[in-house]
Amino acid sequence: MVVVGAYILPHGAMVLDPEKDNIPEEAIKLHHAMIKMAKTIDELKPDLIFLTTPHSIALSNDFGIYMNKGGNGSAEWNNEYKKFKVQVEFDQEITIELLEYLLDKETAVHGIATFTLGVNAPFRWGEVVPLWFLRKLSTKPKYILMSQPLRRLEETKELIPETLTLGNDLRLFFESLEKRIVVIISADLGHTHQANGPYGFSEEAEPFDKLMEKWAGTLDEKLLIKKAVPKLEKALCCGYIGFIMLQGMLTGKGFTPEVVTRATPSYYGMMIAKYTKNE
Repeated sequence: MVVVGAYILPHGAMVLDPEKDNIPEEAIKLHHAMIKMAKTIDELKPDLIFLTTPHSIALSNDFGIYMNKGGNGSAEWNNEYKKFKVQVEFDQEITIELLEYLLDKETAVHGIATFTLGVNAPFRWGEVVPLWFLRKLSTKPKYILMSQPLRRLEETKELIPETLTLGNDLRLFFESLEKRIVVIISADLGHTHQANGPYGFSEEAEPFDKLMEKWAGTLDEKLLIKKAVPKLEKALCCGYIGFIMLQGMLTGKGFTPEVVTRATPSYYGMMIAKYTKNE
């Protein structure tokens, strides 16, 4: 089988509850768009969902693949959103196969096991927000979860070549499986849209987000790398390495890109995009 679809989904907890007091209109629109994306994913009838997020248990230098039997947790953020909970089952057999496959290719990757293999790994907002919208999928897929290394923060440019290769290697591995696979990139955009935000304001934030929107709708590698990298230091995009992985996975492989929506409901931007495999 092949990757039947791929998605960029935000992980800002505010998209979970449109009834919450003082929720920005942009977050409400994102909420409804996430519901629509869940329906499109359900229509793809996935057997397996691969998720990568920049906010999980991260190794200092390497990508990590969760080896536990599953994962669970809440979308807790600043002591809120605790009621939004998710529990999923990992495909441990395929996880081990993937880890061995990538190690054989000398990828900078390690397996991660929290506590012991027979229990669930802990989740927070980076996994729970996108997965909460998928909690009722009719096919009850299993999952593979990949974390991104902490060095993505200080060595982003240096990480690009190996992440492009990783994306291509992941696609090749998925194509070897008798499974229908959906890829989810859990990601937000620039984090410097507001002066009162934790990272302050930068004039680069909005141009960067617009650039990522243009890239997401075209998969033009020049936009993602040559034009985006100079803006990263000031825009501060947590999702960038996930975008690089997606670029390596989908480039020239017959996917139709579509940006569903982009908004800036807070100090950080969010975007929803989908990539449909051409028949």
